This record gives sequence, C-alpha cells and structure tokens, in this order.
Amino acid sequence: MLNIKPFHLSFVVPSLEEAREFYVNLLGCKVGRDAGEWIDIMFYGHQVTMHQERDGVIAKPIDHFGPVLEKDEWLKVSASLKANLIAFEMPPLIKGENTRGEVGKFIVQDPAGDLLEFKYYANFTGTVALESAQIKAVCDMEC
Repeated sequence: MLNIKPFHLSFVVPSLEEAREFYVNLLGCKVGRDAGEWIDIMFYGHQVTMHQERDGVIAKPIDHFGPVLEKDEWLKVSASLKANLIAFEMPPLIKGENTRGEVGKFIVQDPAGDLLEFKYYANFTGTVALESAQIKAVCDMEC
C-alpha cells in the first residue's frame, strides 16, 4: 500500500460514551488525548476527534467515511462486527475475487448514526491511486 499521511476528522456525537464503546471496545481503536468533553481516537492510523454534544454544539450526521484496510484486517473487523451483532447497512461484499481488481467493502452505522465504510483493495495503487498521467489518460477518454 502507499505511504499515506494520516488525516484528521472531527465531529460532534450525541453520546461520547457510546462512541467510545463502539470505536474503542468494539473496533479496537486506541484513545489518544481525552479531555473529558472530547476524545481523540486513533482510527486505523488516522486521528478522529469526537466532541460531546452540548448546548450550541449539535451533532450532525456525516454521510460516510472509513478506512482502507488490508484484506486480513478487513475480514477480522467484519467478523468482529458480526460476532457483536452489529447490523450491516451493506453486508460484506467482495468483487473480482482473486483478480488484481479485487475489492471488498461493507458499511455499518456508529451509535451517532454516521455511516462507516470499510474497504480493501488487492491492488490499491493500480485501482485507486492512479498516477497523474493515468488520470489524464482516463479523463481524456471519459470526460
């Protein structure tokens, strides 16, 4: 996989404790800083900051976000979610199995109602991270 720099995402949740339970105890993410009214979660190598909803600071739904994992980790996470009876908004699906274009994804909802999309690519650089010359060639043909 590429050497990708971590991103930061910050949002407000209705219940910080429910968020902690889901992200830390269920998904296995680690807590970084914890200020009481907000926490940093180390989300598969990225920093996700969750703030407790309060007067004037209201939780708003996020369409979706999620990590791109290696296939083994993707399988472990999906198995853990199934074992903990977490409903899938989109069940685990693998397309193009045993090909260079193999890709897997599933979607679950966190306690705040945000959608998390978990993906893996057998060939991330050949599928998603096209070089700029490849992008231009594709765009010239399709745009």
